Amino acid sequence: MTIVDQSHNGTYVNGIRISPNVPVPVTRKDNISFAHVARLDWGQVPKGNSAILRYVVIGVVAFVTVIGGVVGYSTLSGGSPTDASAVVADTIGKADSLKNEQAKKDSIAKAKNDSIAAAKKKTKNKKSVVNKKTDVGKKVDKKKDNKKVEKKTDKEKKTDKEKKTEENKTEENKPKRLR
Repeated sequence: MTIVDQSHNGTYVNGIRISPNVPVPVTRKDNISFAHVARLDWGQVPKGNSAILRYVVIGVVAFVTVIGGVVGYSTLSGGSPTDASAVVADTIGKADSLKNEQAKKDSIAKAKNDSIAAAKKKTKNKKSVVNKKTDVGKKVDKKKDNKKVEKKTDKEKKTDKEKKTEENKTEENKPKRLR
């Protein structure tokens, strides 16, 4: 801050008279008097430079905050591609990732179905092995039955033949139905 003497009686800074129309730097600690009659009350002098400085600092801080917010947002959101080829490549990349996800799901479903089918086939094989064993047992039983049949006496064989011939005769004697 500076002071300029434009008076007729003189202005004094710390008891020393200053030259008229010459700016002299002063601080709030200096003792300023006018014609040795009145002293300057620094409480009534507005803080001119500090108010301007305060507004400048507030403006700079606000500007830095806004710029920081914009940069931070674009960084966190992944930025915005301005190149059209980058947008297309990003879209293709997303489509490829969707296809890959679908392929994974399909392969998982196929593997699941294959394992279920394999399990069913395995249980069927076990059942068929059991059935074959029982079939083998039945064949053995049939062979035994055949041997028993062969052991029939000649009389029994004859009676069986007679029964069959009688059945054939009765069928021949039955009246035929008209069609």
